[in-house]
Amino acid sequence: MTARKTIQPDDYGRLIEPLLGQAAGYARAILRNRTDAEDAVQQAALRGLERSGTFDPTRPFKGWWFTILRNCCIDTLRHRQAARTVAIEGHEPVGETAGPGDSWQVLANALAALSDEHREILRLRYFAGLAYRELASALDIPEGTVMSRLHLARKALARNMRLEEL
Repeated sequence: MTARKTIQPDDYGRLIEPLLGQAAGYARAILRNRTDAEDAVQQAALRGLERSGTFDPTRPFKGWWFTILRNCCIDTLRHRQAARTVAIEGHEPVGETAGPGDSWQVLANALAALSDEHREILRLRYFAGLAYRELASALDIPEGTVMSRLHLARKALARNMRLEEL
């Protein structure tokens, strides 16, 4: 049995550094708050370093790391939801949202109306910049499924965008 090769800290830094810009955009697309997105990226960087022994070098690093980032974003959303349930009435946390006429709000509303699977694959593809192979790794699905799901997600998003603009 061969031992699994782990990522050394210097290698990890070299691999993660070029992904940080895309990671910030991806996290912000999910969390819709710059500060929370920055925190999630930092948390994912630390978690990835802690779990570098779980990385499979036969799979794309980018897909592996964006899976960790997605999980950190989900954790942030859960904590945010828990904070809202205990918030004093009328004193809910204020997030960064666009005005109703803003095209970003139209996009956000159209994305929100998608299924979780479609929303996630579009975020990973366009905000994180993952290639098909990386998407397959991050979502743990075959590349053929990535292609069909992405196609269907684009069609659903276009339909939702047209409905939003009416």
